[in-house]
Amino acid sequence: MIPSIAHFVWYGTELPYLRALAIRSAATHGGFDSVRLHHADPLDERPHVRDLYALPNVELVPLDDRALCEEASGPALADLVGALKSPVARSNLVRAALVYRDGGVYLDMDTLTIRPFDEVRSRAPGFLGEEEIVFPEQVVASRDPRVKAKAYVKTAVRDVLRRLPHGYRLFPRIARHYHRALNQAVIGSVPGHAFCAEVLTAMTQVPKSRWNRPYALGTHVVQSVYARYTGEDLHVFPSPFFYPLPPEISAHWFRSYRDGVDPMEVLDPSTCCVHWYASVRTKKIVATMDEVELRRLAGQQLFASLATRVIDGEIIHR
Repeated sequence: MIPSIAHFVWYGTELPYLRALAIRSAATHGGFDSVRLHHADPLDERPHVRDLYALPNVELVPLDDRALCEEASGPALADLVGALKSPVARSNLVRAALVYRDGGVYLDMDTLTIRPFDEVRSRAPGFLGEEEIVFPEQVVASRDPRVKAKAYVKTAVRDVLRRLPHGYRLFPRIARHYHRALNQAVIGSVPGHAFCAEVLTAMTQVPKSRWNRPYALGTHVVQSVYARYTGEDLHVFPSPFFYPLPPEISAHWFRSYRDGVDPMEVLDPSTCCVHWYASVRTKKIVATMDEVELRRLAGQQLFASLATRVIDGEIIHR
């Protein structure tokens, strides 16, 4: 069984409230014995950061990413992480190294855990989750103009639903037309899992010219390794488990509706956590959101409504 450990990774001294809430929700709702925040820099101890110390299963662990990567996979991975400037790129390597070395579940900082991961951890020695997207690795790599044309049509339709009031209600009707692809925002395995080992090796083989391309050292590596992986020790969970609203449509998490919203209509009984896709569009919201603002928006915003239930310790699914 996958160890009852949750891993989070953070670069920077300031930890915004919603990022701390990701950790807090995993500690209170995820059923984990240990929730570890691996931080590369000393953290400013704001009240919501200090509150994490009060949770008995939360640990704040200083992160030396180069040493971690060398321990997990050798000098090639250590040299790679040391050469990367972007914290996002570095975290792609660190998450895989942590899960490979220690086992457990890695969660991105833009997640909100709403129920225990016990079923997920017991299903197989390793797991990943799918999301519905337009540009998986095979579409990005394709030179077929018909493939590209279909992708742009899907992008346009998705953008309409992103802008349309309550457009998230309509997406399930067309979701089958979108690619189901792996995302590494939520991953888990036992220590030393073969799939994680292959991912770490594949990362060191990505050409330097592609290091700074979006997803090149992250989801595209995971997708390509999975395509050729022959092991039977890896389970892929469908999108409702971790990604109930897909990219772009996820903007509706933060839209306000005067006629009210109910987050339960978005969730599935199988949903363990919500990956809400931090992006340029949500950057200002994430930077300023706190508990007071969440409570003010509860009932008008999907995310605020769900987050306040988590903060108040409500059981989302029985």
